[in-house]
Amino acid sequence: MVLSACAASPGDTLAPGAATVDSSTSPEDVVRTYLGALQGGDQAAAAALTTRPYSGRGAWAADPPTIEDVEVSEAITQPAAGAGGAVGESHAQEHAQAVLVPVTFELHGADTSMPDGQTAWGYLLVRDGDTEAWRIADAGSA
Repeated sequence: MVLSACAASPGDTLAPGAATVDSSTSPEDVVRTYLGALQGGDQAAAAALTTRPYSGRGAWAADPPTIEDVEVSEAITQPAAGAGGAVGESHAQEHAQAVLVPVTFELHGADTSMPDGQTAWGYLLVRDGDTEAWRIADAGSA
């Protein structure tokens, strides 16, 4: 299965280009929507789901590899607002709430920085209160 049509677990879908999220959208669904937008070639929709510093990392978004068999796991609360030790900790420290969303996928057509094959990855999402939508602030190997 390709990302845009991927079902990692029953009921788990990714929505390419559907970048409308609000404060009730779960961090896991923000990641699904982001990955769907990237695979659908909608860089503007993907960028809308990130913080300003993270959206500047557009090289991967410009020519994304194919991602299959995506599994988005439950968000894990991260230290925020002055605490250290989180993935992307400097980004987490700038916000009141931070979570890490672990993701695994099969990667095809990537460059040497991310070799093809099974990949464990994580997205750090942040917000400053329950009335704000989650935004991706950082990502890296999990």
